[in-house]
Amino acid sequence: MLLTALTATLLYVILKYFSRFNINNLYALSFNYLTAATISFLMNFEQSINALPSFHEIFLPCFLTGLLFIFVFYTAAITTAKHGLAITSIAGKMSMVIPIAAGFIFYDELITSLKVVGVIIALVAVYVSNNKVDKNGKFSLSLLPFLLFIGSGMVDTAVKFAQHFYITDSNRQLFISSCFGFAGLFGLAATSYQVIVKKTRLTFRSIIAGVILGAVNYLSLDFLIRCLALPGVESSNVFAMLNMMVVILSALFAFLLFKEKPNKANVSGIILAIIAITVLSL
Repeated sequence: MLLTALTATLLYVILKYFSRFNINNLYALSFNYLTAATISFLMNFEQSINALPSFHEIFLPCFLTGLLFIFVFYTAAITTAKHGLAITSIAGKMSMVIPIAAGFIFYDELITSLKVVGVIIALVAVYVSNNKVDKNGKFSLSLLPFLLFIGSGMVDTAVKFAQHFYITDSNRQLFISSCFGFAGLFGLAATSYQVIVKKTRLTFRSIIAGVILGAVNYLSLDFLIRCLALPGVESSNVFAMLNMMVVILSALFAFLLFKEKPNKANVSGIILAIIAITVLSL
């Protein structure tokens, strides 16, 4: 579980370094998903090949989820550069309340008072951590963390929807590699437009950064699947523990590596995020 949390946190750390080394976010993210798709397909080659005849059944959810992937990761890259590692991780991980709410509405999951309280605390955590104080001492909010919050929640909800209606044991790996693949193709189309029409330069640095991020992206997913496969472990507890560890590790890396000094609102947001995850895990 520690490896899963560490690789998930490293995704945010790598995105933060993009701005440090002038990496083009779009180009790097495109090669990130192409790399993750290639590794995922090759690592599960036989199972993916066997599932290809039924690919038409999962085409649409893969297509839509891939589109959400590239949008959310691009938003995360910009949010990390502008607002820091800690705020980005809170916005990304607190989005778990959106698929939880979707479960109430679409899957007739039990609504408990603890879940309602946890959702409310999570929403407050995102709001509070996003507060900034300007030179005049006034609070201001940024749209980016909220976009990341909504986008990440939509990704989780889309995956949950696909798992409920489309994904089986035989096509699961093909679904994962296809989502990565579509995200990479969307990014590649946008990259081609930028290079051909806008005459921007595709650098080797951006390609290498994308390949590194893609390898970590795949490992993060692979470790998560291994955690969920552990005997006697409930998925809700796994996600709760992992999200809590990512929020804590992100705050630690933000301070140690990037010297990010959180204000009181950001610290309150981190504390509220941990409380929300704890409540939701109950």
